[in-house]
Amino acid sequence: MFKFLRNKYFWAIILIVIASLSIMSMTTAPRQEVTVVENIIRDIYSPLQKCTGNIRGNWGGISYIFSNKRSLTERINTLEEKNKQLSLDNQLLREYQSEAKRLKKLLDFKEANIDKYTLLEAGVIARSPSNWYNTIVIDRGKNHGVYYGMPVITPEGLVGKVMQVNNTTAEVNLLTDREMAVGVILQRTRETNGLVEGLGDGNLLRMGNIPYYSSVEVNDRVITSGLSTTYPKGIDVGIVNKISREPSGLLLTAEVKPVVDFDRLEEVLVIIDYQPITDSDEVE
Repeated sequence: MFKFLRNKYFWAIILIVIASLSIMSMTTAPRQEVTVVENIIRDIYSPLQKCTGNIRGNWGGISYIFSNKRSLTERINTLEEKNKQLSLDNQLLREYQSEAKRLKKLLDFKEANIDKYTLLEAGVIARSPSNWYNTIVIDRGKNHGVYYGMPVITPEGLVGKVMQVNNTTAEVNLLTDREMAVGVILQRTRETNGLVEGLGDGNLLRMGNIPYYSSVEVNDRVITSGLSTTYPKGIDVGIVNKISREPSGLLLTAEVKPVVDFDRLEEVLVIIDYQPITDSDEVE
């Protein structure tokens, strides 16, 4: 029945408990000196306590690092989003600035020519994808006073003329269209009534019917002659690029570079009140 009394582990536990109680009773009372046993226990537990304290301190530092990294990541993401928005806003501002400069140029040109003819501003909203017909569509039509045959220009020079019109839009044949032909003269000499034709190439025009004795030169400026019911006199058309003699030898042909960049047209001006000069008007 009392076999456990013969168990050595039982008596070891009893001794440990008695020793612990004795130590507790000895150490709880106020005193100045520390026992040998307490010193031994403190020496044993001091490194463990120091290690535990270091671990706690390091863990606090690690927690701070992770917390700080998370905060920095969130801040970086926020700044990246702001940077994207600022970049977009900057692009829009540059576009508005470019548009404002173009519109101011149109307005200044319109004011400078107010005594010659009435100009209507129009925006380019489409262009023909065809290589044969060079056309654009503008956002003005019959409701705005635009009709067939009206000349279209920019401050740089001649663009073309209105060919088809509905109530709110109009189609304009560009000067480079193969169906286009314009009477011109050389600005420098005021001679050589030639004819500029489109080649279907947005970068080149052809000036034909030039007499072989003409003093036409490379870099001569070509302007409208005014001998037309469509185009007023003196509008810039292009610059002579190259001159060649036709096989007959009686006529010359000039390659002309347009002054208008047709690939970059965004706004144009429609001349809506041009009245060609007649012989009777010249006499008067």
